[in-house]
Amino acid sequence: MATTHLDVLRVRKAAALTDPLTVGGWLSVVGALAVVATSAFYVASPSAAAGPVRPFDLAAAAAGAANGAATLRAAGTVGIFGDLVWAVAALLIAQELGRRNRGVAAAGWLGLFLSIVIFIFVDGMTGFVFPPLAAHGNLAAFEGFRRLWDMLFQLGVIAYGVGVAAAFGAEWTADRPMVGRNLALAIVVVGLVGVLGALAGLAGVSAVPTDKIAGGGIGLGSLLLAVASWQIVRRAQAD
Repeated sequence: MATTHLDVLRVRKAAALTDPLTVGGWLSVVGALAVVATSAFYVASPSAAAGPVRPFDLAAAAAGAANGAATLRAAGTVGIFGDLVWAVAALLIAQELGRRNRGVAAAGWLGLFLSIVIFIFVDGMTGFVFPPLAAHGNLAAFEGFRRLWDMLFQLGVIAYGVGVAAAFGAEWTADRPMVGRNLALAIVVVGLVGVLGALAGLAGVSAVPTDKIAGGGIGLGSLLLAVASWQIVRRAQAD
């Protein structure tokens, strides 16, 4: 009988370790922290090359890409691999939440997944397209890719902000939330502020630093999401 009880405990422990929310939560911690590191490399790069600055200045952007090639390459490298990890995490968590009939939260994590996919291209161009184009003085190609990058950056921030607002707004109102309510609310607020910055940037607003507002929403939001993801792991293992 004792042996049977121990076997049951081992099975439950193994199931807890491979539960989609546990696996997805740990992967989300890793992916979110990678994005925090990526954001730090963006901050360390020339501002004209590290965000969708308004108004657009081609000469400043190209000079920034050439002068900041090292940190931009680091941002792109860390970013693309972190994005891959986080995309897997978001899909795992969304699938499990959908299975549990938590449709709004699942839709929010799918929005986060779409944002991450967009940022794979954003980070890839940041690290591996802009520096060589700027170094070779190919301004025509640089401008075309850069204008596409600006739009994708802002679209990714919008998808991110709306996604986390849905996912963690659902946590904030849930009877048994997976994360602390105050943390969930903070993630929602930061995400929506980023959305406002990105929308203003798409509209061409230059009176406020829309690039920094949008980028800050991603950087700070990812740090908060790393903590939230760890809480999801703890909750999954406790259930």
